Amino acid sequence: MKQHKKDFEDKRTLTNDSKNRKNEKKIFDKKQYRLKTYSNKYKVDQWQERRKRAVLRDYYKELQKDQSGKKKLSESKDDAKTENETSGAKKKPSFFDITRKEYERKKEEKKRKKEEILRVKTEREEALRKYKEKKIKTYKKLSKKTKKGQPVMKDRIELLLEKIQQDIVK
Repeated sequence: MKQHKKDFEDKRTLTNDSKNRKNEKKIFDKKQYRLKTYSNKYKVDQWQERRKRAVLRDYYKELQKDQSGKKKLSESKDDAKTENETSGAKKKPSFFDITRKEYERKKEEKKRKKEEILRVKTEREEALRKYKEKKIKTYKKLSKKTKKGQPVMKDRIELLLEKIQQDIVK
C-alpha cells in the first residue's frame, strides 16, 4: 500500500513539473531580436543559406532528370535495336542529315511564327481602323447643330436606337 502511494506521488510530481514548464514564458532576448531584425550580416547569411538550398535542390533535380533520362534512353535504345533487327538493314541517318532536318524544322518554325505575328498585327490594325471609323461617325452625328446652335436630335435618337438594338442582339 505504501509503495502504491509513493508511485502515485511520483506521477503527480511529474505532471506538475511538465505543467510548470508549459506555463513558463520564453525569455525575450532583446539583443538577439535586434540582431535578427536590423543586422545586415544576419540577412545576408539568411540569403546565402536560402541560395545554397536552392542550388542544391536544383542540382538534385538535375541528377534525377539525368538518371530517369538515362533509363528511358536505354529502354528506347533496346526498342530501337529490336526494331532494326526485325525491319532489316535500315541505314542510320548521318550527322549531316540530322542537322539538316533540324535546321529545316527550325526554319519552318520561324516562318510560322513570323506569319502568326503578321496576321495578329493586321487583325489589330483592322480592328483599330474600324474603331476609329465608328468613333468619327458618331462624333459627326453628335456634333451636328441647327442654325440656332441646338443639337440635331434626329442623329442622337438614331444612335440611341442602334445601341438598344445591339444590346438586344447580345
